[in-house]
Amino acid sequence: ATNAVLRWNPVGITVAGMTGLPGAASDRLTLPFTVAIDYDNTLYITDNGCNRVQSWLRGASNGSTVAGNTNCTPGVGLNQLTQPAGIIVDSNSNLYIVDAANSRVLFWPKNAISGTLIAGTGTAGTTNNAL
Repeated sequence: ATNAVLRWNPVGITVAGMTGLPGAASDRLTLPFTVAIDYDNTLYITDNGCNRVQSWLRGASNGSTVAGNTNCTPGVGLNQLTQPAGIIVDSNSNLYIVDAANSRVLFWPKNAISGTLIAGTGTAGTTNNAL
């Protein structure tokens, strides 16, 4: 704890992506949805419109695709995402990704090329195992 009262600066600065310029390039984001930060201050962003999760090191001008496809292609495979909408990063930099359009949650280990289904079935529904 810092035991301090902090003032929020209303003038923001861009720390990832390019204002007004969406796309699949490593310096772009398309509909960034949620963010998470790990213990190394790496920023993880669900790039909803590009069907991927990007990681950005502090001060970097480009991100890296750590989950999903680099070309924005959606998919249903465990190495693909479709409209990721939520993310949590644990103390080991493993990711828990809400893959919204695929109605599932994936566990994506650090440096892995695919995830593991941990919730949902991949199909929306009202049964106990569906999301």
